[in-house]
Parts: sequence; C-alpha cells; structure tokens
Amino acid sequence: MDDVLNPQDVELSDIHDRPELITALLYKKLLEKLDAAIMLMPQRRYLEANRAMQHCNDILTRLGFGIKYEAGVIADQLELLYKYMFDRIHEANMKKDISLLREVRRLVRELDEAWSQALQSVKQASVSVSQDGATARPVASRMGTPRFNPYQQREMEQEVYQHEQEIHLKK
Repeated sequence: MDDVLNPQDVELSDIHDRPELITALLYKKLLEKLDAAIMLMPQRRYLEANRAMQHCNDILTRLGFGIKYEAGVIADQLELLYKYMFDRIHEANMKKDISLLREVRRLVRELDEAWSQALQSVKQASVSVSQDGATARPVASRMGTPRFNPYQQREMEQEVYQHEQEIHLKK
C-alpha cells in the first residue's frame, strides 16, 4: 500500500468532498499525540504529556461524534472501543503508566491500518466501476431508525445544563 495518506497533502476541498478523510486524519493525529505522550512521560514532563493525552481524548470524542449508527453492530463496537481507549488514556494519565498508552497506541494503529485499507479498497472499486461502465449500487442500511448518537446527546445535555445555570444566575 504505497498510497499512504499524508496529512500535509490533504486539501480543505478534499475533506469537504470526502468526509471519510477526516477519520483518517484524526487517526493519524491521535497516533502522533500518543507518541508524544509516550515520549514525554519517562522524561517526567507531565504537564506536556497531560496536554497530549487530553488532546488524544478530545480526538476520541470527535471520532465518537462521527459514528454512523445506521451501520449496525460495527458502529456499536466502535463506540465501545473509543470509550475503552478514552478510559485507558485517562487511567494512564492518572497513574503515569506508559504501558496503558502503548496498549491504546496498538489499538489505534490497527484501526488506522484498517481504515486506510478500506479507503484504498473503495478507491480501487470506484476505479474499476468507472472502467467497466457499470453503476454502483448503494449498500442497504440497517432497517429502522438510527439510534441517537450518545456523544451528541451528552453535548445537548451539557448545553441544557449550562442554560439552566445561566437562568439560575440571572435570578
């Protein structure tokens, strides 16, 4: 796979036209921040390591916002994996435990590789479809209404809470 995604080569219009690139870029940035935290912890540069780990958890939260629950079981499992990694990073930050960060890094690396392969497969499939002249058929989505994204629900609850606090302070 010699066509590896390089964040410096991605144009803003590419992201707008192909939102799946956002996920790929977030995985790359997550790996970068995990590497930084892993490097900083043994040097006892805890403040900088803390910032890197907080950034990691911000990225995981953003990835959670992007989950399409109509994808079914895979979406549910991905949500659980993101939550697990979030908790492990938090625990690593509290305990100053690099082994937990390495575990998360291994998981993110596997996700990144799988996502890159999926992007490559889609790219190759679209090239072969355009060469054959055949039209692509959409994949059937899960029946029924999609579940509500818990990350969006959490954000909405936070907004309601803040609004109630503002009203309470005005009284």
